[in-house]
Amino acid sequence: MAARHRRELMNRAFKATSPNGRFTEGARQIDQQPLRRVEAHGKNLFYFFGNPKAPTVVHVHFGMSGRWTTSKAPGPEPRPACRLQLESKELGTVTQLSAQLLQHGGLDYYAEKAAKLGPDPLREDADKERVWKAFQNRKREVGWCLMEQSIMAGVGNIYRAEILYKSGVHPDQPANTVSRAKFELIWKHSVLLLQRGFKTGSILTVDPADAQRLGEPWTRRYIYGQTKCGECGTKTSVYGECRTAEQGKRGVAA
Repeated sequence: MAARHRRELMNRAFKATSPNGRFTEGARQIDQQPLRRVEAHGKNLFYFFGNPKAPTVVHVHFGMSGRWTTSKAPGPEPRPACRLQLESKELGTVTQLSAQLLQHGGLDYYAEKAAKLGPDPLREDADKERVWKAFQNRKREVGWCLMEQSIMAGVGNIYRAEILYKSGVHPDQPANTVSRAKFELIWKHSVLLLQRGFKTGSILTVDPADAQRLGEPWTRRYIYGQTKCGECGTKTSVYGECRTAEQGKRGVAA
């Protein structure tokens, strides 16, 4: 979403309104103000409108059912959940947003929110040493740590299971007992799988050679949603436990 909006909406100004009235003040502040910057931190989007030195920053988190659609003007009738509508005569488009969280503030607001989020493996400025330090200080399960957005931003339940499976780490292992070598695999697979998801637009975690070898139903995901492991035949759960994962056979997967 961030990449698409950088291509399509950057440096454009919009008529901003709040159809359901739940973002009226925010819409007023960004009305006719050009979009100057878009940042993504895990599941959080930040849009910078107006003066680059003192912008209005719009913070978006979709939750489970949010959506942001763009249509040709005049666009569809806004749904009851539509909190923000951006209209552009120049582009001839109407963009409508519904989201679990929609807030606005200044640069201080952005800095505060971003600081509370862990490194995002998709970002070039991601600091994996910060994640490693967090692991060392946590007795909680490593599976929990991967989904805690203050430790690592962006990983959800499916990726958690697949990353740990490919890294050969059991999801219930305490994070502070994970070796540095295993952490490096976790970080590597986090980066590679999220990049693959970005490029394909789908959560595809099975490597092509493995998909051909294992066949259905293991052509998209190794462990999440499967009744058994395609490698060792162990009955699995959504958390990804199986003998293959425990023995680390996936730890060398590319």
